[in-house]
Amino acid sequence: MSLATVPISVLTVSLPDEAAAQAWNGFLEFRSSQEAAAARPAHMLGEGGKNDWVHALHWKKPRATVDPIGCFLLRDVEVWRPGILVHGGQVIDDANLSTNVALSMARADANFASRFSGTAARLIDRPALVVAGPGCAIWGHWLVEFLPRVSIASQSLASLRDEWVIPLPHDTPSWVEDLLLSACNVPREAILRYTPGRERLLFARAVVPTFCFSGEYTFHPYLREFYRSLVPASAPAHRRLCLSRGGPGPSANRPFRQRDFFEQQARRRGFEVIRPEELNLSDQIATLSQASALIGEYGSALHGSVFAGPGTVVGCIGHWNAVQMRLSDVLEQQGVYLTRGCLWPSADRPMSIDTSPDDIESFLDRVTSLLD
Repeated sequence: MSLATVPISVLTVSLPDEAAAQAWNGFLEFRSSQEAAAARPAHMLGEGGKNDWVHALHWKKPRATVDPIGCFLLRDVEVWRPGILVHGGQVIDDANLSTNVALSMARADANFASRFSGTAARLIDRPALVVAGPGCAIWGHWLVEFLPRVSIASQSLASLRDEWVIPLPHDTPSWVEDLLLSACNVPREAILRYTPGRERLLFARAVVPTFCFSGEYTFHPYLREFYRSLVPASAPAHRRLCLSRGGPGPSANRPFRQRDFFEQQARRRGFEVIRPEELNLSDQIATLSQASALIGEYGSALHGSVFAGPGTVVGCIGHWNAVQMRLSDVLEQQGVYLTRGCLWPSADRPMSIDTSPDDIESFLDRVTSLLD
């Protein structure tokens, strides 16, 4: 096997929805193409080399429209690793960012083709719901990329929810099962664990939902609809929350020399410092939905803003984050970004945040000024 790719559209003939479902070949549209949420100005310090705060549109703009979302129905699909699906000896390419990452990882693996060819395929007699890609052990990837795919499929193909299995790597954290059960009513027995790069799972039928965004994270409005359906009705948002990456696990690969100072100063301004991973899912959702402001370091914890309401101020210390900024667009939230003193990783150093105490205080002042 080579790493030749085939566009997913080539494998699905153009049929009306009813005929596509009957033939198990085609694309079932769930929501049509729509105008994307307008870009929202953000408060930025350090982006573009500016010496002071600016309130402006970022130079990288979202797409004007988003593609339709729905489900591809495919036959004879092999699952090899997250994001790598094979049909007839070719890797299926849906031209999505997540798939592009998976393809890059596969191309960097010199033994990919020989290991695939030397592994016997295991036939699975239940249809597959394929949603996971690279990053399937990371909270933010599930919120932004994978969980909405499950909802798209569940809404589009409700009659199949008791039949399909969701293939996930054997080392996927157990909290993923909790998330799928709580958010999408996926029972634990519907999860099929496998060893990526060591097992070939052959499915006679597979459902491959689209992602809920186009291009570089221009989100379809359905993402907002989905997450708002999960948030309980509550009193007006009033809590100031600082999401901590403290502790040896989360912080090990992203040094932040001023983390303690940042959290101390946040407390002085009325922020509660919490570690989301210490809360169960229902408590996380309830807590984040009560936020008038969410602040923290660059990373997936801030993507918990999907559970916060419109107008919430979301403050990020770290690198400019296309995902977070585009989430603010579709969720109608305010973004504050401190990027000065933040270094992207290189061959000899990890990603790091080394912003000054003065800039941290300025960041906190900017966030709180939007709340008063």
